[in-house]
Amino acid sequence: MGLGAVTALSLVMISVTAPPERHPDGAGPLASLNSPGHEMMAVDPTAAGHPTSWTYGLRLCLGSGTDPAVIESVTPSVPVGTGYRFLGSGIRQFQPTHSHTSVIGLSAWPPLRDVVPDPLADIRGYAVTTPCSADPAAPYTELMIGLGIQGHDGGGWQGIDVAYTVG
Repeated sequence: MGLGAVTALSLVMISVTAPPERHPDGAGPLASLNSPGHEMMAVDPTAAGHPTSWTYGLRLCLGSGTDPAVIESVTPSVPVGTGYRFLGSGIRQFQPTHSHTSVIGLSAWPPLRDVVPDPLADIRGYAVTTPCSADPAAPYTELMIGLGIQGHDGGGWQGIDVAYTVG
């Protein structure tokens, strides 16, 4: 049986001098949509074509300020089910064009080069510098998360926690 997990982005700002501050999307320096949002991020062992892994993409941008947001970690807010496994994550920055676009979700982890031609950087220590913009041609930073099937039950992440520092 497939299991869907609705994800909402939670951002956790880590400070050297103060305890971590958890905030929803749009309420701190690092953002995604710059407002609360939801995404589907789960594996389904009954999916057509029977892929064994998926890549999910999520925009990251500076919703406020100009200091880079340095990623520390990416984890599920709540793991759902036992029929999946975390395969890895990466991040890329690119200039969108008609033929070079963001990824919402696609089969295969890591993503195939003909779909995602950009090299994926390690998330830990990656500095997000792109401001949030409604301009479809503005530079785009995309977090990518790989999930794979483990067993027959499906599962995924309900919420994504992105821990980062600023300043």
